[in-house]
Amino acid sequence: MREELLGKEVLAMYDIRGIQSYIFKTNAVKEIIGASKLVDDIIINGLKSYVKNRVSTEERDLYLVDWHNEATADAFIKNDSKVLMQVMFVGGGNAYVLFRNGSICSAVNKYLGKYVLEKTYSLNVAIAVIEKTDSYKEDYRKINIEMRRIKAHMPISKPVGAFSFTATDTVTGMPITGVADKEYHCTESLLKRASVDEKNVEKIFDNMVTQKGDNSTLALIHVDGNSLGKRIMNLMRDVKDYKSAIQKMRRLSSGIDKTFKDTFDEMTSWMDSQQDKFKTDTMKYRKIVVAGDDITFVCNARLAIPAVKYFLEKLNEKKTDFIQTEEDENPIFTACAGIAFFNSHFPFSDAYMVAEACCDSAKKRAKSKECSMSGIDQIVGNFFDFQLCTNVNASNLDDYRDKHYVVDNESFIQRPYYVSVENDKGLNVKNEKYSVSNLEEKLSILCSPDFPRSLGKEIRNVIPQGNNEIKKEVAFLKSRKHNEFDRLEEEKNVWYDACELMDLQL
Repeated sequence: MREELLGKEVLAMYDIRGIQSYIFKTNAVKEIIGASKLVDDIIINGLKSYVKNRVSTEERDLYLVDWHNEATADAFIKNDSKVLMQVMFVGGGNAYVLFRNGSICSAVNKYLGKYVLEKTYSLNVAIAVIEKTDSYKEDYRKINIEMRRIKAHMPISKPVGAFSFTATDTVTGMPITGVADKEYHCTESLLKRASVDEKNVEKIFDNMVTQKGDNSTLALIHVDGNSLGKRIMNLMRDVKDYKSAIQKMRRLSSGIDKTFKDTFDEMTSWMDSQQDKFKTDTMKYRKIVVAGDDITFVCNARLAIPAVKYFLEKLNEKKTDFIQTEEDENPIFTACAGIAFFNSHFPFSDAYMVAEACCDSAKKRAKSKECSMSGIDQIVGNFFDFQLCTNVNASNLDDYRDKHYVVDNESFIQRPYYVSVENDKGLNVKNEKYSVSNLEEKLSILCSPDFPRSLGKEIRNVIPQGNNEIKKEVAFLKSRKHNEFDRLEEEKNVWYDACELMDLQL
């Protein structure tokens, strides 16, 4: 911290770098679950630890960490306030904290850096600090510029590596330091494993398959809200003073977090109710990350698309009382999702990269001029994309699809798909050709008990061969009284997607 800030009131911004790669760098289920627990609210937990261990009992009331309490919104900025530190709000994974003077901030920064190191071993904290003024709007702009500068020039510090004569962890390359679960691990892996208290956690994925040895396909799903950062910036653009800004940002951040978590809980309750549709009576989903609008979970493959559709539809129904509707021309929340279908023993880290790439693909279509509505806030719809993980190279999604899903310079897949909702400002009409109902209609035909599974496979194999072969197939199907394939050539993209999913639904 600059010396001239030590005696002045300051605003600090904290960001943990590399959380996703930290969680998903390994294929060990126990370490993934443990890592997600370690990083959950780690900044707030670190600040609470500082107050508990470094602040005297008499002064603890002057360090306000509970940012959900709206009654304390103006505690720091009152003229006669004696508050020394206050968390303004947490949003987008970043924490914004006010300090009475820079020296307190400097002490907290040192403690927090050590805390994160001891808890995670390899994560880094990016910290931006600026002098506080009376203008929240200007300070918010400055501190985000400073954070971008910090991240651009901040070296990624790594733990001490292994020597040539030391044993190393096969995933991280770090030196072996201990034993857990009768195996040797590095410190990072040991910390992750120690945070999990469940028994038989390594068998979680095996317990989620429909029938082990028959259909062992799972789905890893990554959901991300659409344009929430930009939307918040537009809602906050006219707020200048700290009191109004803190109250409004707390309301927005808490509201968004609650909206997505409540929707996730409703979805999992619905998944629990679908017992009769599955051959297994074991667990059907596992939460990995639920942090604001960033959600990742694993579920039984048959549940994946219905669960995503349910989530996106329910998200639309949530009340937005925490947003003054006259300020926001978009009355609903929307999100995009990526689904990676993978075998329970497929590398989990690669499956996550595929799911993330699919989510990015869905967002790209959702925000395209063809599919979105222009305005002060670009209004985008709910889209999801999916990919079957038969090859680790699928994480390079665009290249993989150019190689495997293109014939005669034309793609023969339709995904991503649109999930329609009410109050969508006309998006239903605009995205009708991408509607998931088209996919569901084709799946209902292919998965009908009366439809030969071999014909579905035949259609899947014919489509990549080009239009001439498709015409021959249509003529053959008509001769067998399958007139539902009259438009196979025109709708080949949706039909191919349905054929790929067919085996997962049977």
